[in-house]
Amino acid sequence: MQVVGALVNMLLISACVYTMYSLTPEVHCYAYLAASFSLVHGLLGLMRSFTEEPDECGRTFMISSSILEVIPLPLANIEFYSVSNQSGVALVHGLSLIPLFYDMVGKMCEDWDSSTETLKDLALMGNIGSTLFLAIKDGKHLYFGVVATVLLARYGGSLIDRCNEKLIHHLGTLGNAGILALMTYALTEG
Repeated sequence: MQVVGALVNMLLISACVYTMYSLTPEVHCYAYLAASFSLVHGLLGLMRSFTEEPDECGRTFMISSSILEVIPLPLANIEFYSVSNQSGVALVHGLSLIPLFYDMVGKMCEDWDSSTETLKDLALMGNIGSTLFLAIKDGKHLYFGVVATVLLARYGGSLIDRCNEKLIHHLGTLGNAGILALMTYALTEG
């Protein structure tokens, strides 16, 4: 059993439950969708932490991790822009999910190419810039926290890699929990 993995996945599951309890799917369907994907990933990660085989559900977990590298911030941006006075821009963030589909197809067919990682990074950077723009324009300080959490979740692993390679996946999972919690708090308090 991996205690750290179980703990981190329990935090992700808790953030999902907080999001699903605080927001309704009728009003915040994109936030609910992000929480749903994260909940399934958290349950899968929790199951993996209790198994003796480290590669249990390996490909499924890899695809699930790839999905969670991309979708939380664009879906949060859709929600953030929907409650702002620029709601027409909200669905443009859905276009940043297109590189995710290419990445998933490549990982399922074993024809994965590193160029999809570059596409995902570019889409993520565009969403980070958009979130920063909205944070400055609307004066929402919690959006800065969402951006910091996204940066830590996506790029903090390269710093941790030098210390302990096993913590990289846990940092991403912990970052996704933080993104969901901050997004939910920003949407309920704003």
